[in-house]
Amino acid sequence: MYVILTLLLLLATPAGAMAAHIPDDGSVLLVYGPHVGVSTSGGIGKVERRGIALLDSCCGSAIAASNYVQGITDGGATINTKIQQFTDFQQGAVQELLLPHGKRLADAQDRMRELPFCLFDSQDLLMREIVQKGAGKVKNNIALLGGIQINTAPEASDYFLPLRFDFMNNKGEVLEDMLDQLTF
Repeated sequence: MYVILTLLLLLATPAGAMAAHIPDDGSVLLVYGPHVGVSTSGGIGKVERRGIALLDSCCGSAIAASNYVQGITDGGATINTKIQQFTDFQQGAVQELLLPHGKRLADAQDRMRELPFCLFDSQDLLMREIVQKGAGKVKNNIALLGGIQINTAPEASDYFLPLRFDFMNNKGEVLEDMLDQLTF
């Protein structure tokens, strides 16, 4: 699932290729969103990992992108064009997706808490655009479930915070917003 999602987030063409693998009477469930670590002490952006003694950053890519954006918004760094470098294309894309949220992050009471919500908002826009472009290749319906994956210590359960749950037709039209129907 991760590999497919990574490709879907970067390109619309794989969405159409994926649709070709759905049975004639089948529908598709797309699950997407950023992840964030929460340590046992409640620290956001850090998580304990099995076999690693030190507290680890989570999500490292998001934190690096946040630092890049902070450098831009604080005036201490210049915008780079490294998104065009294929060897680190995904990190460049995360930086560019986060850049419009620079002020929101700067104004946040807790930057690390706001960071996954900013990333979700950008990924949500991108995912809805991809679905619009590829929906016609799906023969039936599409369920779009987006949210934030919350990673915790190995001895604890991980969580998923749903922020979007749309049931759509194969034209990309929302037939039903099912977010309020989720029960926990």
